Amino acid sequence: MMRKIKITKQFKKEVEDFNKDLFKKRDARFELPLKGLKDLKSKLKGNRLKKHRKYVDLIISRYSEILNADPSTMKSLIKDFNKILSPTIVSSKYPNSKRYFYKEIVKVLRYDALRDKEFLEYLKRTEIRTCVYCNSQNTLVIEKLYFDKKKRRVIDTQAKLELDHFHSKSKYPFLATSFFNLYPTCGNCNKAKSDKDALFELYTYSNQLDIFKFKIDDKSILNYWMNLDREELQIELKPVFYKDKKVLINHNNLFQVQAIYDKQKDFGEEIVWKAKVNPKIYRETMYRMFNSLFPDKTYIDRAIIGNYTKPEETFKRPMAKYTQDIARQLKLIK
Repeated sequence: MMRKIKITKQFKKEVEDFNKDLFKKRDARFELPLKGLKDLKSKLKGNRLKKHRKYVDLIISRYSEILNADPSTMKSLIKDFNKILSPTIVSSKYPNSKRYFYKEIVKVLRYDALRDKEFLEYLKRTEIRTCVYCNSQNTLVIEKLYFDKKKRRVIDTQAKLELDHFHSKSKYPFLATSFFNLYPTCGNCNKAKSDKDALFELYTYSNQLDIFKFKIDDKSILNYWMNLDREELQIELKPVFYKDKKVLINHNNLFQVQAIYDKQKDFGEEIVWKAKVNPKIYRETMYRMFNSLFPDKTYIDRAIIGNYTKPEETFKRPMAKYTQDIARQLKLIK
């Protein structure tokens, strides 16, 4: 959605409650993370794995804090864990082993289980459905479970949630299930980022939630009306404040957001059409005629621009931020 989420006291309480109940609805056969961590520690024998044991021990002792860690706490935790083992060692294989240390930790923390059930259910409740990096695609991908060769069709499928770890799980596996380290993304952005560092942080205590904004060049609109060529339209993602220019450059380098939207100018073109028609009279008529049906006037605005109109709803539908920013600039919505 390319818009930040504010960490309020209420939100922090919701996160703490989420983590307090984590995996509690699973059956008795489900191995909980702390049990898995203790078993893993007992398997790390010998002097060569002394630091690995200490690393796992620190996860055990600070497990609750890790789950609830906000962005600043995660950075502090990273410093503490790096003193024991560097990210390079963590992401490499055990001494004299074919297994990767970070994969063992991610496995026992039950990240896959969290992604496929608990976190998926949370996102359904909060209606976060679009990629936080590009806002152009959904966060769910359909994965086929069984293909019937005789009938030549997929018999069963499942919706699989794509999550990116802001702090890579291959370098910082102890944060694999930390709530504020899990970013709902599309498959393309997740693969593009991989274990690279992004500067856009989804969660913040600041009131400044919009750091990027789509802007359409006024002159390009005039050029468009000269020959109705949508390629004339110049719509750019720009930083709201100059200090965030570096963040935007990093964002475009990682996720190619500008390139994605340059290929979808028909969305912008439609907003330009609607602004030209000037639906003021239509809007006022709809308000009068359907006031009881649509008590919230934003429903009418949604019908006009074809997407959600409230900034806090940009995560509900792809292209919402793009649509809102341009529609607001052209005074289609407030």
